[in-house]
Amino acid sequence: MPSPESSLLQSWHDNADAWIEVIRSGAIESRQQVTDQAILLAIMSRQPQRVLDLGCGEGWMLRALADRGIEAVGVDGDARLIEAARLAGAARVHVASYEILVDGKIDIGRDYDLICANFSLLHQDIIPLLAAMNTLLVPGGVLVIQTLHPWAVAAGDYQDGWREESFAGFKGQWQPMPWYFRTLSSWLNALDMAEFQLASLQEPQHPQSPLPQSLLMVAERR
Repeated sequence: MPSPESSLLQSWHDNADAWIEVIRSGAIESRQQVTDQAILLAIMSRQPQRVLDLGCGEGWMLRALADRGIEAVGVDGDARLIEAARLAGAARVHVASYEILVDGKIDIGRDYDLICANFSLLHQDIIPLLAAMNTLLVPGGVLVIQTLHPWAVAAGDYQDGWREESFAGFKGQWQPMPWYFRTLSSWLNALDMAEFQLASLQEPQHPQSPLPQSLLMVAERR
C-alpha cells in the first residue's frame, strides 16, 4: 500500500489539469477574496529582491511577483504544473519532490531573501524540508507560510494526523488527496526545530465570514 506522502504527490499528478483550470478561472472564492492578496502583501512588505516559491503549482504567484519587479524562482513536485508555469511565462522553474530538495540533489539556487509556501506544506515530516530551505536564505532571510487555519478545519478533531480532501464542490474530475493536519503548536514547533523564529502571525479573514480563511506565518532565519 503506498504511503500517504506518495499518494499525496500522485494526487497532484492526477489532478494537475483540473487544478490549473480552477486556479486560472478564479473558481476558489477564498483565494480570490482573501488569501492570494494576503500572501502577496506579506511578501511585498518585506521588499525582497529574490523569492523562491516552494510548491509553486501552475505559477500564479511567480507571475504576480514578476509583475512587481521581483526575481521569482519556482519549484514543484509535478512536471505538468511546472510545464504550465513555464508556458505561462515563468522562466526559472524546477521539478523536484520535497525529498529531492531535502537531499540537496538539485540546484534551485540560493541566497534568497524570502521563501514562500502557499498552501503547499501538506505532508507529515516538514522539519527537514524547512531546515533545507533555511540554508537557501540570506542571513536574516524570511520564510512565509500560508496554510489552512487549523481551528477552522479541525472539525472537532484537533490533533495532528492525516486527513483527506475530496474536492467536493469543485468542477471537473478529481482524485481524493491525503494531507497532513497539524495544530498551531505543531506548526510553531516545526519552525523552531528548523531554526526559524516567528516574526508575525496573521489570520486572514473575509468580513462576511465567521472563520479565518487561512493561517499566515512569517518566520525569520535564526
